[in-house]
Amino acid sequence: MHCPDYTKLDQKTFEIAGVIETNLLKFINPQNLNQQKLKFFEALERNEQYNPVFSYMQRNPDYSYFQAGSKLDTFKSELTELLKEVGRDELGIVFESEIIDLIEKIELIKSIGTENFSGNSEAYYGSIERISVSAAKKALQTDAKQYEERISLDTAINTIKTRLKKGKLNYKITLREPAGSRFAVINSRREILINNDTDFTKEMVARFIAHEIEAHIYRYENGFRQPYKLLAHGFSRETTETEEGLAATIEKLSGVSSEKQVKEYAGRLIAINEAQTKSFFDTYTEMAKHFDREAAFRLTLRAKRGIKDQTKGGALFKDALYFNGMLKVEEFLKTHALKELYYGKYSVHDLPLVKQLPGLKEPKYLPNCINSVKFESIK
Repeated sequence: MHCPDYTKLDQKTFEIAGVIETNLLKFINPQNLNQQKLKFFEALERNEQYNPVFSYMQRNPDYSYFQAGSKLDTFKSELTELLKEVGRDELGIVFESEIIDLIEKIELIKSIGTENFSGNSEAYYGSIERISVSAAKKALQTDAKQYEERISLDTAINTIKTRLKKGKLNYKITLREPAGSRFAVINSRREILINNDTDFTKEMVARFIAHEIEAHIYRYENGFRQPYKLLAHGFSRETTETEEGLAATIEKLSGVSSEKQVKEYAGRLIAINEAQTKSFFDTYTEMAKHFDREAAFRLTLRAKRGIKDQTKGGALFKDALYFNGMLKVEEFLKTHALKELYYGKYSVHDLPLVKQLPGLKEPKYLPNCINSVKFESIK
């Protein structure tokens, strides 16, 4: 009887997952964003419509894929071979789920900037649920204006560094040119990326710590300590939904969220709902009914990243996971302890499988809100 070498499987999939995580962020953001943003607003000042013409990473003309396409195909072949190695026990089921997820993510990355991207994105991240659209539209009606105390970029970064040092977390902070999201965490490189034009406030730093450190980084580091590193990056496509939903929920439980931030998450979902069938300009017009022009542009950009022709409908569906995930995590916490989501990265649906994994270690990193009154009241 064949006995799978799960240690070898774990090492190989962990390496590939780290590269794919980096590639998705690298490929999805337009290279000419600043230029196209300027043209968009210049046209707007003239009362003219303009749909950005985004350029992504250079393609391989022979295959209409990115230059890294051949490398991604190599990874796909390796993963397909690894699928033959898994057993039919509980651990095998988990590894099978992870490998299939990585293969599907490779196909998603390869389709960035092509006609197939929007459909592949919806297939991977899932369609928007009607009940979520209804809840998000209600959140958009909130008058979320509020004063927030602005601070310098240096002050913000030093505050974040202090928090990382307190947790003995060796993460590097790198400033980057503006991208679709103001922040990104590359766990595999233990690196935090921050847009160099980010206008920080004290409240934003507090939300960053709750969202990026106490949710994303803590779950990764707890997963990295487990016998199998698959818990460091998740093993099902639903992981991302729980990951972002939990991060939004930690903001609320930590008391650093606000109606403004909930409105932001709702706006991300509605932007995608609009972008599915509308151009960049028409999606922006809808978002500008509820947000100032900078926020409306950012939300539209996040929804339309990766789309080849911005005059047509199409969307990156990932951002719908924040609001969807928040609703599902809060439902989960009605019957479960928050700690049960901190053994690593996985979805609320994966918990029964996670609890069966051999040698599972107790979480080392837990958010400060875990024993708070607010948490108990939600539970």
